[in-house]
Amino acid sequence: MKKLVVLSLLAAVGCQGQGPQGIQGDAGPRGADGTQITIVQFCPGVTPTYPTTFPEVGLCIDNQLYAVYSANNGFLVLVTPGRYSSNAIGSSCSFTVLPNCVVNQ
Repeated sequence: MKKLVVLSLLAAVGCQGQGPQGIQGDAGPRGADGTQITIVQFCPGVTPTYPTTFPEVGLCIDNQLYAVYSANNGFLVLVTPGRYSSNAIGSSCSFTVLPNCVVNQ
């Protein structure tokens, strides 16, 4: 986690040149999906639909599942294997987290 904080800090600081602003270039091609972090939906099969359905998701990092716990102003937690429930808006469900970021209903 410290690595992410350092990279974010470096990106925020950046370097500012002294010359005039150049013209805006063309948009580049869409990037490939990341290979280090994947999104895992906790209520499988639920389609997010604004403004009524917001299924909760976690982040699979190095075969460990993490999610934001919303109590106490929210914080990132490791979601260990076990049985859980979600009361997300429009997509409540119970699910089981298995090793290697596998989620079953």
